[in-house]
This record gives sequence, structure tokens and C-alpha cells, in this order.
Amino acid sequence: MNSHLIFIAAILASSPLSQAEEKRTEEWDAKPTPLKGDYQVYGGTLSEMRPPSRIDRKVAFMFTGALAKELFDRIDPDAKLSCSDVQDYRERNRQDLSCTHTKVQGYVCYFGLDVTTGKSTRGSIC
Repeated sequence: MNSHLIFIAAILASSPLSQAEEKRTEEWDAKPTPLKGDYQVYGGTLSEMRPPSRIDRKVAFMFTGALAKELFDRIDPDAKLSCSDVQDYRERNRQDLSCTHTKVQGYVCYFGLDVTTGKSTRGSIC
């Protein structure tokens, strides 16, 4: 497993633990938490998508909510060069994981997976 996937898995795995630390009155129960978001299966590249095939299949994931906020908080600092110049837009990146925050959309994170190789890839483009 490559280091990108290990990083993402570690962040996802630590999410319930840190919530338990912050909310000391609640006990950690090790139960999975549903994700809010969506995914898109495609072939080619994000900028030039085509139908996926047996030898070219990728998945782009987008998720929101508490997990997106926690990941955003853990991958500081804000990017010096970001995808938007909107005043309240904030962006943070760590390898193939990208998270943004705006007052309108809240927290949103993106990452991708190349299914044929098992390697992580970007889940969004500017």
C-alpha cells in the first residue's frame, strides 16, 4: 500500500478517536460513521473524462461534514496558491488529499483512487 493511502487511512481511522478526546463525556464505541458525499467513476483524466474500462478505471471521492472539517483542520496550513481568489475560500492539501472551506459550502474534501493500480490520485481539479 503506498504512503498516500496509508496517510488517508490513518486520518480516517483516527477521526472517531479525536472526536472522543474532544468530547470526554462521550465514550468511543468503535462503530463506523456514515460519510456524506459522492463519488464518480471514470476513465482518462479528471479534465478529459471518458467511460471507464477494464484497464482504465478511477474513482474520485468528495465528502462533506464532520470528517471533512476534521481533515481540513489536520492538514494545515492553508495553501499559498489556491484554486480560487474568493475572499472566504480556504484550501489545504496533503499529497492527493485536498480540502476546502467556504462559508456557503462549508468543509469539502476530495481524493481519488486509480482502481487498476491501487494508487491514490487527485480527486478534483482547479
